[in-house]
Amino acid sequence: MSSPSTSAASLSERLQDVTEALAAARTPEEVFEVVLEPALDALEAIAGAVLLVGASGDRLEIAATQGYERGAQTVWQDGPLDGNVPAGDALKRHEPLFFEHEGDLKRVYPELEARTGGVAAVATAVLPMFLDDAPLGTIILDFREPHEFTPPEKRFLRTLAAQCAIALGRAQLGRDLEARVAARTAELEEERAALDAFVAYKEAVGGESDVSVLARQALEVVRANIEHVSAAYYEREDERWKARVWSDDIPPEIVAQITAGVSVHAPNYAEAAHSGRPVFVNGWDGRANGVQHAESYGAAAFIPLVIRGETYGLLSVGTRETRAWHEREQALVRAVARGLTVTLERTAHLRQLEVERAELAARTRALEGFADLTRDLALHDDPYVLIRRAQQVVLSLLPDGYALYFEPGGDRWVKQVQTGELRSGALQAVADAGLPYHEAGNLFTPYTTLEPYYQDQYAEETDHLDSEIVAHIGASATFPVMVGGRPRGVFAVVLFGRLRPWSGAERAVMETVVRSLGLALERAEGVGELARRTEELARSNAELEQFAYIASHDLQAPIRAVTSFAGILERRYGPLLDERGRLYLRQIVEGGEHMKRLVDDLLTFSRVHTQQRELSAVDSQAVLNRVVGRLREEAGTQGATISGRELPVVRADAQQLDQLLQNLIANGLKYHREGVAPELHVSARRDGAMWRFAVSDNGIGIEAQYYGRIFEIFQRLHGREQYEGTGIGLAVCKKIVERHGGRLWLESTPGLGTTFFFTLPET
Repeated sequence: MSSPSTSAASLSERLQDVTEALAAARTPEEVFEVVLEPALDALEAIAGAVLLVGASGDRLEIAATQGYERGAQTVWQDGPLDGNVPAGDALKRHEPLFFEHEGDLKRVYPELEARTGGVAAVATAVLPMFLDDAPLGTIILDFREPHEFTPPEKRFLRTLAAQCAIALGRAQLGRDLEARVAARTAELEEERAALDAFVAYKEAVGGESDVSVLARQALEVVRANIEHVSAAYYEREDERWKARVWSDDIPPEIVAQITAGVSVHAPNYAEAAHSGRPVFVNGWDGRANGVQHAESYGAAAFIPLVIRGETYGLLSVGTRETRAWHEREQALVRAVARGLTVTLERTAHLRQLEVERAELAARTRALEGFADLTRDLALHDDPYVLIRRAQQVVLSLLPDGYALYFEPGGDRWVKQVQTGELRSGALQAVADAGLPYHEAGNLFTPYTTLEPYYQDQYAEETDHLDSEIVAHIGASATFPVMVGGRPRGVFAVVLFGRLRPWSGAERAVMETVVRSLGLALERAEGVGELARRTEELARSNAELEQFAYIASHDLQAPIRAVTSFAGILERRYGPLLDERGRLYLRQIVEGGEHMKRLVDDLLTFSRVHTQQRELSAVDSQAVLNRVVGRLREEAGTQGATISGRELPVVRADAQQLDQLLQNLIANGLKYHREGVAPELHVSARRDGAMWRFAVSDNGIGIEAQYYGRIFEIFQRLHGREQYEGTGIGLAVCKKIVERHGGRLWLESTPGLGTTFFFTLPET
C-alpha cells in the first residue's frame, strides 16, 4: 500500500496554484489540463479522467483523460447516468467515492468490468462536480497501488472538484455568450437583409393601389434578393387558389396549371391558409399538391397574406434546386410578404372608404330627394301621393327601370301606384290585374320576413310568370313598407337589362327612401287622424256650447212662470193653507230661484266662448275697483275687507276679467270661518311674459285632494244647506283664464285660508 507522499501544506500550495491557473482558463479544455495534471502529481495517481453530464441530462460522456495508454480500454466510458456506475452513484449521493484497496471497486460494481471490457485500477477516487446544485460531471483518479486517502487529500480533492466545476461553468458561460453573440449577429444580418427587402418593396410600390402591380413588385423584390427562385401570387376563387401574377421564368405548362387553380385542400396551400403562418418546405412534392409539372422545384414557401383575420391571398416562392431554406431567405420572404400585406390592407381600406363615401353620398341624395317630396306633407295627406313621389326619387337615382307599389287585398296583391313604363303590354296587364298572394314571391317574401329581397337577375319562377313577358327584366328589389311597426305594402323596383348586381350605394338609396317613406306615411296618418279628431272635437264643443246656451236661455221663461205663480199662490191663498201647504209653496219658490241661478251661471259658462270679445289692454286695478264697489254691501254686512293696489295693465277681455275677479272674491266671502271677519287681498307680479295674480283669503281652506275637483263644473265640496251655490263659478274662472292663454291653480291650508293664482298675458 502506498502512503501519502504530500503534506497538507504542500497540498494547500498546489491548490492555490490550481486556483490561480483556473482563473485564467477560458475553455473547458484549458480547465481539464489545469485540473488533471496537478491532481495526478499531488497524489501520485497514474491516470485520470473527466466525465461530464451530456446535454440531454441522462448520459455521461468522456470529456478529457490523462495518463492512460492510447487506445487502452478502461472502465470509464460514455454511458447512461444511473446508479450502476461509480460516476452516476457519486452524483446521486452528492459525495465523493473512495476505493482504497484492490477489488474494492469490483465488489461494489461486480458487472463494471464485464460491461465496459476494461480493467479496474487498484485504487480509485470518484469526485462529483455540481454547479448551482445541478450535476455537472465527475473527476476520476486511478492508482496502480492501494492508496489510503488522508483527510487533507480528501479536502484537497473536494476543493479541486468544486473549483473545477466553477471554472467549467465560467467557461461554458463564455462559450454560450459567444454563441449567442454569433447567433444574434446572424439574426441582425438576416433582419437587415429582410428590412432592405421590405424598404425596397415599399419604394417600388410607392402609392400604387392596383393589386396585380403590387404583387408583381413583390415577386421582383424576392427574385432580386434570392438567386434561382420562381414566385407567384394567388387569390382564392371558390374552391381553388388561382395564380393572378407569376414570374416570367415559370414554364408555360405550370402557368397553365396554377392559373386554372390549385385545390384549396392541397396540403401546403391549405396549411398556410388555415394556420395564417408561413410554411417553408425543404423537399417539396409538387405532384402531391396538384401541380403535376413542378418536379424541377426543390424547396417551396407559402406565405399567407392575412387581412383582418382572413387569408386574402398567398405568396408562393420555389427554388430551382433541391436544398434547404436559409434563415436569411425565410426572413426576406416574410418581410416582402408583410410589406405586400400592409399595402394590400391599405388599398382595401381606401377602397372601403370609397365605397362608404359612395354609399353616404347616395344616402344623402336619397334623403335630400325625399326631403323635397315630404316638405309639403301638410298639403298632401294622401298616402299614394307620397308613395309616387318616393318612386320618383328612387328612379331618379338609378339606371333605367320602373317602380310599383302593391298592397294585399284578400287573396291577391293589388297594385296601388306605378311610376315608369313596364315595356310589355302583357306584363302591364298582369300587374293591373294583381298577383296571387302566396305565389308572388317577390312580394310575399319581403312582406312576411320584413326584410328587403334582392335579385341581381330576376328569376321568372319567383312570381310564376311567363318567361316571355319578363325576358327584358334585369335586377329587382322589393321592400316592406313599415307603418307603425307593421307592413302596409311592398315597394318594388325593377331595372331593365341583363344580370346586374346591386351595389352597396344603390341598396343604401332604396332602403333609405323606403324607410323614410314609412315614417312619412306614419306621420301623414297621424296628421290626418289629428286633424279629423280636432275638427270633430271643435264641432262637438261648438254644438255643446250652443246647446247649453239655447237650453239655458229657453229655460228662463218657464222658471220665471213657476216662481211668479208660486208667489201669487202664497200671497192670495197662503192664509187658507195649513203649515204643510205653505212649506210646499216656499220650497217651490226656493227651488225656482235656485234653478234660475243655475241657469244664469250656465249661461255665463257658455258665454265664455260664445260671446268672446277681442283682447285688449285692460287696467286690472280699475276692474278690481268696480268689483269691490258691487260687493261693498255684502262685504260690509260680514265686516269683510277687500284690498288690492297697483295692479297692472294686461291684455284681456275686460268683461271676462270682471267676471273672474268677482267669482274669486265672492268665493272668499262665502267660505269664511265662523266668527272671523273675511279678509281678501289681490296682488300681481311679473312672471316672464305673463302677469301672475293672487287672490288670497283667510277662510276655511281646502284639503289638497280636492284641488283638481273644485274646477270641474257642478262639483261642490259642501251641501247647499251649508253654503249656497251652483258649483259653476270656479269652472267659469278656469275657462276664462284658459281662453286668455293662462293657467289657474291654488294653494291652501285648511283652517287658515286659500290663495288662487292665475296668469294673464302682458300688453
